[in-house]
Amino acid sequence: MIRLIFLALYLSSLCLSAPHRDLTWNDINFIHTTDTHGWYSGHLNQPLYHANWGDFISFTTHLKAKAHSQGQDFLLIDSGDRHDGNGLSDITTPNGVKSTPIFIKQNYDLLTIGNHELYVWENSKQEYDTVVKHFPDNYICSNVEFKLKNGTFVPFGQKYKYFTTPITKTRVLAFGFLFNFNRFNDGTRVTPMIEVLKEPWFQEALKHEVDLIIIVGHTPISHHWDEFYQVHNYLRKYFPKTIIQYFGGHSHIRDFTVFDNLATGIQSGRYCETAGWTSLSLNKDNLPVKERFSRSYIDFNLDSFKYHTGLTDNFDTKVGEEVSQLISETREQLQLDALIGHVKTNYYVDYVPIDHPKSIFNLLTSRVLKTLPGHNEERIIIINTGSIRYDLYKGPYTIDSKYIVSPFENEWVNVTVPKSVATKVAAKLNDADYISASRLKPPHQYDLPEVDFRQKFNQAAFFGDYEKLPKGYVTHDDFGTDGDDTLHRAVVNFPVPNVVQSVDLEDELEAPVNLVFYSFITPNILWALNELNFNVTQLGGHSPTTTYSSVFLGTLLNEFIAENKI
Repeated sequence: MIRLIFLALYLSSLCLSAPHRDLTWNDINFIHTTDTHGWYSGHLNQPLYHANWGDFISFTTHLKAKAHSQGQDFLLIDSGDRHDGNGLSDITTPNGVKSTPIFIKQNYDLLTIGNHELYVWENSKQEYDTVVKHFPDNYICSNVEFKLKNGTFVPFGQKYKYFTTPITKTRVLAFGFLFNFNRFNDGTRVTPMIEVLKEPWFQEALKHEVDLIIIVGHTPISHHWDEFYQVHNYLRKYFPKTIIQYFGGHSHIRDFTVFDNLATGIQSGRYCETAGWTSLSLNKDNLPVKERFSRSYIDFNLDSFKYHTGLTDNFDTKVGEEVSQLISETREQLQLDALIGHVKTNYYVDYVPIDHPKSIFNLLTSRVLKTLPGHNEERIIIINTGSIRYDLYKGPYTIDSKYIVSPFENEWVNVTVPKSVATKVAAKLNDADYISASRLKPPHQYDLPEVDFRQKFNQAAFFGDYEKLPKGYVTHDDFGTDGDDTLHRAVVNFPVPNVVQSVDLEDELEAPVNLVFYSFITPNILWALNELNFNVTQLGGHSPTTTYSSVFLGTLLNEFIAENKI
């Protein structure tokens, strides 16, 4: 199934007057977040996603009250990845020290872990000590474990949860799964979910009498990602007629898929751009799937929040106001708005072709990476495109901007190889298949559309002047193209390669050159060298790379923007 995901470009205030689609309420209603990556301040330069975490808390508080007043249940779900992507999260050491206390102010009913909580031990410990402790009964993690000081592995939170909803008294069995992630730190452990299904505790859990099964996962729900579908096929052996609702994440897209007539999955985007909504009917009749389930993707702004609550006045709750104030005070304390320089135009990850003057990768490879300090010899510098997390917008460039664009603190390493080999590495990686490339591109690039739905679905025919709609997501999923709560004018995501390179070679004569790259992609570089029939063992030792520079890309970008007009 083709997925169409379009991210909003820079939006004028006109965007907030765009038409909305109403939510469909039902017996059980859900709000879902995933891949927030610390964006709790909101998008300060994008009105379409300008709401902050305090606004979101007020929003969900009103939705829950409305559901209960209608005799319906309301559950709040999160699917992980709360680090790496925003200054509020990443400026501290370890990251998340200031953002995690803000995140846990939201009253989640179920939540689980993401892979970005597992790269670094300090982040895993913080997750275990802070988030799991705050949600001891609601944090569900069926296949990820934490190592205690005595060497014993224990689950992050509960392996599963069995509970009854407060209003409809629905008996719910909930599990939490992370995809088969293998770059976890030594103090954690991930077991493939297909193996967990065979464990005795899982078999015991299946003995419960249930009306609804909920799977909270940091795993894509796309049909081509088979892990949830393996779990689903297994569960259907025991629960052939039970409603199952999946909540996914990781690939940073808006998506909704149908597993069967009694099971669907929702995935709610990234970076606090989307609050995902799904609702379901408990009706015992053989309802068509589109009558039993609904879905909406709510733009993360006050206009949408107020519209769906029916409140224009008295929207802010006490807790919501307190959290908004906490965010403001924290940003000031961390000096996130301190000015570094100015950017004269927008530079995009994929809204323009890779060689376009406004491509951020063109800017990096042609200008910024040229300034990387290091040896004076000829060199080729390679970065994976997924290391750039967001667009660079015109206007003030602040300390926060650096973490938004390039938050990762990966050191530069190099290997010295013949020029004829070095010049072929990027091409080899860009020709690599999904497994060999290890998802080097931005996550959403793996679900790019194959058709332009601006032609297939002309919203202007139904809603007036198409050109006056704000630019944003136009999502195509298993239920069609009417899921976005705000009507948008689509923008195209152009494909980007796995890696890009900055080349500094004096001539075509064969000579040793420095092949420079992030330490994070060392396995990929060594794979490419082997594919090119270059024997990496001759580079020496178990770790053939040597340190090249400790000036992180984000720091390099800071210095470049401070000294140049771009």
